[in-house]
Amino acid sequence: MSDSTRFNKKNLTGFRVSCRRGLATIVTTALMLTTVAVLGSALVAWSNGNLKVFETALSTTASNDTNKITESVSIENIVFCHSCNTTNGNNVINVTLTNTGTVGATVSQIQVNGTAIKNYAKRTILPTNILPQNSYTIAAQLSAGTIWKSKSPDTVTVTTARGSIYTTQAAPP
Repeated sequence: MSDSTRFNKKNLTGFRVSCRRGLATIVTTALMLTTVAVLGSALVAWSNGNLKVFETALSTTASNDTNKITESVSIENIVFCHSCNTTNGNNVINVTLTNTGTVGATVSQIQVNGTAIKNYAKRTILPTNILPQNSYTIAAQLSAGTIWKSKSPDTVTVTTARGSIYTTQAAPP
């Protein structure tokens, strides 16, 4: 037998050629459009949620920064009290703060020479809110063993809740 006869017999016997299509073009198009619509809707919903979170964070940050700029506290009077009604009268310093800004300022901490004041005299409470164009006197009491030194400057630092820091120096007589 020749090669061409063997070739033809192998290819023609046992094989049946069918002309069957997969899915119809219309069904395939409908599936693709449905998939794109579902994925697109999910993407829009996800991005809207993320946009709202970002918008809220940006708005809060902008508002806080603007209020921090318009916040202004002046340290007006510093009085070293030698005869106060405390157990250790030499340790009291009265600091008068005036809010000269246009928004309320919440004083959260007072420091004297870098040491945070934890005890207050004469009904002083921190944190305290000072309304615009109002004053508040803080009677800070240092720890026992601290005595004001005459003509030695002390640094008074006032910190607000927004993070603004105001500093001045004063020396006892």
